[in-house]
Amino acid sequence: MTMDPPEFQTSAATAASAVGETILADDKILTLKRSKKRTQGKKSKKAKKTPSAENEGQLYGILDEPNIDYVQFGVSQRFHTWYGTNVYFENGTRKLGITVEGKKNRIKDVEETDSEPSKVWLDTLFVCEYCFKYTDDEQKLVDHDRVCSYKSRCAPGRIQYKSPEYTIRKVKGSKHVLFCQCLCLFTKLFLDNKSMYFKVENYEFFILYKTGSNKPMGFFSKDLVSFQQNNLACILIFPPYQRRQLGTLLMEFSYKLSRAEGVITGPELPLSPFGLIGYLHLWANVIAYQLEAGELSERAEVTLDEISHCTGFRINDIIMALKYMQCIDSDYKIYLAHIRAWKKKQADKGKLGTNTRGNMMIDDEYLLIDV
Repeated sequence: MTMDPPEFQTSAATAASAVGETILADDKILTLKRSKKRTQGKKSKKAKKTPSAENEGQLYGILDEPNIDYVQFGVSQRFHTWYGTNVYFENGTRKLGITVEGKKNRIKDVEETDSEPSKVWLDTLFVCEYCFKYTDDEQKLVDHDRVCSYKSRCAPGRIQYKSPEYTIRKVKGSKHVLFCQCLCLFTKLFLDNKSMYFKVENYEFFILYKTGSNKPMGFFSKDLVSFQQNNLACILIFPPYQRRQLGTLLMEFSYKLSRAEGVITGPELPLSPFGLIGYLHLWANVIAYQLEAGELSERAEVTLDEISHCTGFRINDIIMALKYMQCIDSDYKIYLAHIRAWKKKQADKGKLGTNTRGNMMIDDEYLLIDV
């Protein structure tokens, strides 16, 4: 996973130094009292391992530039890939198809083709927009689209959220193995830090749909054996559905999920630069609401732990959000006036903010979470 920009990094030491400082909010003082001994923020996962000499400097699944030119997503949507990956091909070859644990072409309906040596291994990969099965033959995609079980019947998984606009389904990797594997393979074309794609049994996938449709619009995954209990491992809104605030919807839902589970947590670290921007916007808006009009608005004193408990955010993430709003100085004093100015600036740019209930995209009355 890519590292965060330096200006947004916050160390555990920085977080610890903020505890016990005084926060000035307009005409009242909010004192951050020092809490009892607590667990510090979770450490980031280790960076990618250095490729071995046997792999000739290249990790399987990671390429320096795109090697599949286009994706035909369903019968009507076509767009460029963003990143290169060889996981759609046999290891060490340019033949479409995969060998896993001695089983060749584990994913059905895969055509093997030979490509001329070039940067582009395949001009177009044809992917079903319902189940993510793939081929290099357009007619096979058209034929499959007519009979795809996820198109004609119910989409996989259990409904966890259903509003008039959007539905989120929880799909267990251990139950829908092939669907989740194909989803992860597709994801690698658009994320440069996606590593897991076959061992999906220890993950849950939360798939976003437009209510009434069986076409996935995006998803996030959650590692069930995460020591840090992260509420999100990977997130992607598919290219045709971007710029609709759907990433915010899924991130906000991930916190509703962790709150239902009774844990204070956050996404797997380190975040990508784009992921960090999205999270900072979410954290900042929710914290600003709680300090201005929420549970903490009438408090004379407040601790970082109390802000964390109120929002469900980790303390390091809270401090990053305060810095992001530029409402905190070197003495760890913040001003509600600065927060209001930041919110107005965001509104003037047309940025999404919280509603009167402190939510951005999720409506609590439509939550159907089972834990």
